[in-house]
Amino acid sequence: MSEKQLILKAEKVSKATMPVFIDIDQHQKLLALKSETGIPLRRLVEMFIDFGLENVVIEDED
Repeated sequence: MSEKQLILKAEKVSKATMPVFIDIDQHQKLLALKSETGIPLRRLVEMFIDFGLENVVIEDED
């Protein structure tokens, strides 16, 4: 298991949103997380995107 983890905490924050399209398998996994945690789907997606953007590593093609 990697040392970095995405910690999920329920929040009640509402703000403007924009649509994003994802694969059906990813959507099903997010729905399962939503069911387990009670965290809204929109917030789960935001948390995963934030985590990815904060931990991205860009490598050259070499």
